[in-house]
Amino acid sequence: MKKLLLLSFLTLISLNINAQPKGQAKKSKVVIMRELNSGGKSKENLTIKFIGPSKQPVKSHVKMDVNGETIFPEMDEKGVYTDRLEAGTYNLKFSVPYWYDASIEKLKCGKNENITITVTFIAQDI
Repeated sequence: MKKLLLLSFLTLISLNINAQPKGQAKKSKVVIMRELNSGGKSKENLTIKFIGPSKQPVKSHVKMDVNGETIFPEMDEKGVYTDRLEAGTYNLKFSVPYWYDASIEKLKCGKNENITITVTFIAQDI
């Protein structure tokens, strides 16, 4: 129950932090849920789940920009991508053709920290 409450609280905070001011040309939406664990030394400490406009998992066509480096992540059948992040600060941008981009600026990853992110894309009006 405590995990669910914490997760809900962090999601609510992240929505307020990532709100775009009116009048800004760049349209994006990202829903971030972070789960921080100080224990455990897993090889992979980053988990990203991609969700499309129809609330279904995104399994392909995602392009990630991580601090200026382009990555084409391979997701499983649930739309989940895992990787290893070294301690530091990261700027992440996610894009899929015909959907609005999503971004996270200044994501901090500490030593022995596990980060879980859920990215929800929104379809562009054509």
